[in-house]
Amino acid sequence: MNNWKKIWESRKDNLAKIDRANYCEVFAELKRIDGFDLNGGVTLDSQLSQHENLKVALNLSAGENIFEVGCGAGANLYLFARDGFEVGGLDYSSTLIAIAKKILPDTRELICAGADELPTDKKYDAVFSNGVFIYFDNLAYAERVLEKMYVKSRRAVAVLDIYDKAFEEELTAERKRTIENYEERYKDLPKLFYPRSFFEDFAARHELSIHFAKNELENYGNAPFTYHIFMERRI
Repeated sequence: MNNWKKIWESRKDNLAKIDRANYCEVFAELKRIDGFDLNGGVTLDSQLSQHENLKVALNLSAGENIFEVGCGAGANLYLFARDGFEVGGLDYSSTLIAIAKKILPDTRELICAGADELPTDKKYDAVFSNGVFIYFDNLAYAERVLEKMYVKSRRAVAVLDIYDKAFEEELTAERKRTIENYEERYKDLPKLFYPRSFFEDFAARHELSIHFAKNELENYGNAPFTYHIFMERRI
């Protein structure tokens, strides 16, 4: 993951140049820092809609709390905090965590560490990760992270934006077709694809209910080749 980490550590913020009282501007800037330019492609409305859908999928209620693994600059946590949830997050980029702390100074915990180093002493009603598992080196590492997420959660675990192993060849061909010099640009920046059985087996071992969902982001070229996973402890 070192080459990806170099990219995230080099990110710069423009928070001083935007209206901090306008939450849409703040959210869009945080998303830009995390690699999503909302001025083209995926729209702001689509990102905000995904946030609302996530709250429903996780069955979150007022007064509960939520933790994000791979929180980046804190865009997703920023929206949850605005909604009144207590939040926490972890990212391996010191640059992104520093930016998140500017926006979320009163966060329960913001940790700079690898995902598999996630501390589990403080518990949260829900623990999720969005668009991060694809950057892991292998399934063994992903399983260690998922286990930590399970232990840290009281009720629900969600993993969003997973590259579907069944569509690996198709997505790779699409990216080569649409991205100029794709192989040269991404030769040292691999992404990991997951069979759905990886998550089904994990849920079965821990007696969790599991639900797969489509990636609903509009104008996101990878959406047809990705999926979300929601797991919850059975009562």
